[in-house]
Formats: sequence, C-alpha cells, structure tokens
Amino acid sequence: MHIRDLDAYKSWKMMDSLNTGNGTTTSTGKASGTNPYTSGVPGDIEEPLVAHLVELRNRLAIVLVWLFLGIILAFPFSAKGILLVWKGFISTDIYMTAYSPLEWIFARLKLSLVFALAISIPQFFYQLYRFAGKGLYPHERRFFLKVIPASFLLFIIGAAVGYFIVLPVMFKYILFYSGDMATAQLSVQNTFSAITTILAGFGIVFQLPLLVVFAVKMGLIEYQTLKKQRILVYSLIMAVSLFLSPDPTFIAQILVALLLGVLFEFSLLIIRLF
Repeated sequence: MHIRDLDAYKSWKMMDSLNTGNGTTTSTGKASGTNPYTSGVPGDIEEPLVAHLVELRNRLAIVLVWLFLGIILAFPFSAKGILLVWKGFISTDIYMTAYSPLEWIFARLKLSLVFALAISIPQFFYQLYRFAGKGLYPHERRFFLKVIPASFLLFIIGAAVGYFIVLPVMFKYILFYSGDMATAQLSVQNTFSAITTILAGFGIVFQLPLLVVFAVKMGLIEYQTLKKQRILVYSLIMAVSLFLSPDPTFIAQILVALLLGVLFEFSLLIIRLF
C-alpha cells in the first residue's frame, strides 16, 4: 500500500470512528448513540436556516393572499355596510362628506379590511402550525389545532364588543356632545378610519387570552412569571390602549384598558384551570 493510500485509509477510519460516536451510520450500516441532528420529537429533522426562512416567507405570503382575497370578497358589500353603520350610529340628517375623489373608495376598503382580518387571523395561526408542526409533540399539535377556530370566534366577539358597546358611546355621547352649538360635518374616510380601527382593534385585542395561553403551553413564558410581573403587564396594557383607539376624550382608551385587564386575568384563570 502506498503512503498516499495509507494516509487516506487512516483519514477514513478516523471519520468512521467519529461518526460511530455521534450515532450516525457506519460502513456496516449500523447506528449507535444519538443523532445530534434530530430533536426529541419523532420525525423532526433539523434543516438549514435558509430552508426555514424560505418556508416562513411562503407561509406569510399565503396569509397575505387570504387578506387580499378577503378584501376583494367584502368590497362589493362594503357600500351597504357603510350606510348601515352611518344610519345606526350617526344620523340620516347628517350627510356624508367626501373631501377627495378617492375618499369613498378608501372608506370602503377600510371596512372591507375588517372582514379580511377576521378570516386571515385563523389562517395565520394555521400557517404557524404548519411551520412549527414538525417540532411539536402530539399534545401540542392538538392544542394548536384548537387555537385556529378559537381565534376566529374571539375576533368576532371582540368586533361585536366594539360595534355594540364602544361605537355607540363614541358617536351618540361624545362626538355629538356639542348639540346645537355646532353643526357636525363628518368626513366619510376619517369617520370609517375610526370605526375600522375600533372594530379591528377590539378583534385583535380579544386574541390576548389565546396568545397568553399559547405562550405558557409552548413554554415560552412561565405562569408564575406572569403573576409576579402584573405591574409590568398592566403598564403595557395602558400603553397599548392609548394607541388603539382614536377617541380624543380617552373614554374609549379607558374601556380598552379595562377590557385588556379583564382578558389578561381571564387568561391566567384558564391556565390555572387547564
């Protein structure tokens, strides 16, 4: 055997011994030890970071497609929706005012966005499940599948709270508090910007119990940590409520803060019970 062949043989034997110690397949086809490239979840195989990023991009693109389709489906009915909301919360004696040619179109698009979010948020959780599903244990997968319909239901409940409780307070008791002192002239785009912000905002806010329970179940945060950091959580709640509602009187912000506090405590109760 030549010296070059002898060196190659020694290198091969060294690599073979290393592979045997790491649990990879040897030249005889047998495996020993553990494989460092797999986790404890059956069927989970580590992939390159680029592959994960590409998959994440594709799944986010699917969510955006659902959002776009939701806007397209809701847009033909948005004009009737605007008239319904205007008659219900404002008054038929006050005319819609458009200060630009596209203002009516933008108002319809914003109202259509609420419907699009309602169907896109469950799709977001489903795509998140598909992305992380290989690394989840069976009980975690079952929990994830329960999140999808729950997210849609919570969004509808949140939007309903904004529609039946917050909007009447804003329009009937706040915006028209001036009475006979001034004549109200409302821009249709600005008015429905406020309406869609409240409807979509409350729908997203009602995802809080789901997110808190999800974070604890997945081991992202400890239950005891949430209990001990209540002051920090309530500070964040106050900050979020200030940016969520466009009400200049801060009544809607106070309602949002109270609602978030109740939802947070409800989340802790669910975790403790289940």
